[in-house]
Amino acid sequence: MNALRVLYHLTRADFLERVRRYSFLITLGLALFLGYSIASGQLTLVVGQHYRGMLNSAWVGGLMSAMVNFFLGLFGFYLVKGSVSRDYKTGVGQIMAATQLKRPIYTVAKWMSNFAVLGAMVVVLMAVAVVMQTLFREAPVIQWWALLTPFLWLVLPFMAFTAALAVLFETIAGLRGGVGNVFYFFSFIIVVTALSAAVWLGASPALDLMGMGILSRSMGQAAQAVYPNYDGSFRITWLVPQFQIFRWDGIDWTPEIILSRLALIFVSIGIAALSALFFDRFAPARSQPSRRMENASDSPAPAPALEAAPRSNLVLTPLPAARARFRFGALFAAELKLLLKGQRWWWYLVAAGLLLAQLCAPLKSVHSLLIASWLWHLLRLSKLGCRETVYNTRQMIFSAPRPLANQLPAAWLSAFAVTALLGSGALMRFLLAGETFSLLGWLTGALFIPSLALALGALTGSSKAFEALYVLWMYLLSQKVPAFDFIGLTPQSPLSAYVLLSLLLLCLAFISRSTMKIKTMR
Repeated sequence: MNALRVLYHLTRADFLERVRRYSFLITLGLALFLGYSIASGQLTLVVGQHYRGMLNSAWVGGLMSAMVNFFLGLFGFYLVKGSVSRDYKTGVGQIMAATQLKRPIYTVAKWMSNFAVLGAMVVVLMAVAVVMQTLFREAPVIQWWALLTPFLWLVLPFMAFTAALAVLFETIAGLRGGVGNVFYFFSFIIVVTALSAAVWLGASPALDLMGMGILSRSMGQAAQAVYPNYDGSFRITWLVPQFQIFRWDGIDWTPEIILSRLALIFVSIGIAALSALFFDRFAPARSQPSRRMENASDSPAPAPALEAAPRSNLVLTPLPAARARFRFGALFAAELKLLLKGQRWWWYLVAAGLLLAQLCAPLKSVHSLLIASWLWHLLRLSKLGCRETVYNTRQMIFSAPRPLANQLPAAWLSAFAVTALLGSGALMRFLLAGETFSLLGWLTGALFIPSLALALGALTGSSKAFEALYVLWMYLLSQKVPAFDFIGLTPQSPLSAYVLLSLLLLCLAFISRSTMKIKTMR
């Protein structure tokens, strides 16, 4: 009973802390925008080339569950990931480590709070589905069972699985940071969609983590019954101008499907409990056994602990600008070194290979190589704008003369220089081929990427927002979605809008850093 009480209070406290954060409100706003995009017909499921179901309760429930699983399964991971790291940074973990708290209880509590946060999002989107069905339905009555069961059997089990993966990634040291964020994105795109495709081809529903295979198989059968030339495709897309309508009455919830979805919840609990094996219980020495063994024979007996002396919140006196000699070149070189600090030789080798490929590949492949090259320095760019917060060096930065007018442009210019260098092969190819539109797109991308990184880092104080958004943005860019095209990959690319957006992002970064400076120097 005591363990259950501890589990409850840990879950409740963590859940309340999450929903009070701005990131929860931002993600909730994105979820509402997702519901609006679906309700307005901008974002929809297309079966075959141009078929969609009648807007009855079954189709709206299936449509919303597919969208929620894809977008919230992706963004939701980044939303809930970070609670364990926050306990490390705030020192709460050390307090917990001094108690009799068991590791499995801690990791399961983190899973439950993650699941509760994602479940709150799902409840909001269920309400959006009800509103959508009320306002836009093409059927005479609302069938509540058909509308809500996809959320119950498809969405909630997958949210439980996403919540468990967030805990697992946080307890494994190598996946806790940016590498884990990028790895999850590509694993989600490749593994989850591949399993859904396998279920569509006839595999067991137990393999379908997201439920897309179950949906596509059921919807495809209904479409083929009306349109025999149905080609078997199933996709989420933007703005398809014309549809042909068919009626779909929902998934046949067989015992095999229901048991497979319930099994996914139990698998999620198992992953959360398994995470305790990797959890160091806030003792970093456990994650470095080799170093501890090397130093064990040389280390003297530990000295008695000293009492912690109270420290005041010191504020450094700003250096007057009139007494300081400012050299922008030296500051730019320092920012460039910070941006590239810690890179191994193989990072430079891959960057050089991508640059050489841009110079030698056929012209039609250069844009794809440019996207890959500009993804390669993702983890470097994600530290832009938040490095001072992460390493707690704000006092030193803001005590320098004119830190906003001096340091901020130098940080942005260093990122621009690295971005331009990684894409310089494509720039030369576009120049030689006389591709004026591609040249404009290259310049727009080189301006937009550092501006986005700097603004998100300054606004959030974390690298996670840029890592999640940038990878998704580049994926949609590779799929040639015009609204996300900032490099001139499609004729409809809104390059001028992205130039204005880059300027707006720089203004936001400046305002955010100004606010941070005022708070820091008080």
